[in-house]
Amino acid sequence: MVSNPMQKKARNSFLLGMVITLIICAIIGVAFYFLIIRQEETKQEEEGVLTYAYRLNTNVKSGEEITTNMVESIIVTEKAVPTGAFASKTKRTDSKGKEEWINTPFPSGYKSKVNLNSGTILASNLVYEGEETTNDLRYVEYNMLTLPTTIAEGDYIDVRITLPNGQDLIIISKKQVKSLIGDTIGLQLSEGEILMMESAIVEAYIMKASKLYAIQYVEPGIQEAAIKTYSPTEAVQNLIKANSNITNEAKSALEARYINGLRSYIDNEKNIYVTEQQTNLETGIQQEIKNARAAREAYLSGLTSY
Repeated sequence: MVSNPMQKKARNSFLLGMVITLIICAIIGVAFYFLIIRQEETKQEEEGVLTYAYRLNTNVKSGEEITTNMVESIIVTEKAVPTGAFASKTKRTDSKGKEEWINTPFPSGYKSKVNLNSGTILASNLVYEGEETTNDLRYVEYNMLTLPTTIAEGDYIDVRITLPNGQDLIIISKKQVKSLIGDTIGLQLSEGEILMMESAIVEAYIMKASKLYAIQYVEPGIQEAAIKTYSPTEAVQNLIKANSNITNEAKSALEARYINGLRSYIDNEKNIYVTEQQTNLETGIQQEIKNARAAREAYLSGLTSY
C-alpha cells in the first residue's frame, strides 16, 4: 500500500514536533537545575556545612529541668546554630577513613535560665546546671507556711520568718516546690536546712506575732539564691555539730552565723514571750494552718469557677 504523501508529511511533522518538544523540555530542565536547585545548593554551601543540634519540642519554664523527652535532634547549617549549642550528633572518622555521625545524648541535670518556647535550639548560655544531689538530701513536707496564692509546683521560693519587731530573716533560699497538695508543700532539703527549719518553726510559734512564709522568685533561672540571714538556736547548733551527715562547710557556715550576734538578738526578742510560749505554741500552729488553708481554698475555688 502506497502511503499518501500528505499523511507522510503530517507524520514527519509530528515526529519533528515531538523531538523539538523533548529538546525544549531538556533545556528547561537543565535551566531549572542551574537556576533553582543549584542555586539552593550553592546557598547552602555558602551558609556552611550541615550539622546536628538539639531543639526543644515543648515549652519550658524558667528554672525547669530539661529532660531527654523534651528535646529532639535536628539537622541544620552550622551558621544557623548558636554559639555553644548542644550537638545531638558528632562526626568521626572510622578506621577505614570513612566519616560517620555518632549520636550524642543530651546531658542531664540542666535547667532553663529563662522561659523557652518549643523549637528553640539549646545552647549553653540558655541553661545552667542544677544543684548537686548530696548524701544528706531529703524530701520533707510543711503545712504551716503562709503560701502565695498563685504558688505552683516547679516554682522556686525562699522561706522566711518575720519577727514581732518587723525584722525579716531568710531561713532557706531558692528551693524548688517539688509537690503542692492543698496547703502542704514538699521540698528537698539538706540535713542542715531541715534543722534550720525546725528551729524557726518552734520560734515562730513561741513569738505570737511572728510569721513563717514563702515568697516566689520571678526568674529563677537567672536570679541568684538569696543570702540566708536566719540563725539557729544554740540547741540546734549543738545538734548540727554532733550530726555526721552535715558537711564541714555547713557546720562552719552555721557556726559563723551564730557567732555574729544575730542569735542573741532573736533570743532577747523571744524572752518577752516566755510566759506565753506554751500557749502560743499550741494555738498558733493550728491558727496559722487554718488561715493558710482558707486562703488556698479561696484561690483554688476561684480557679474552678471559670
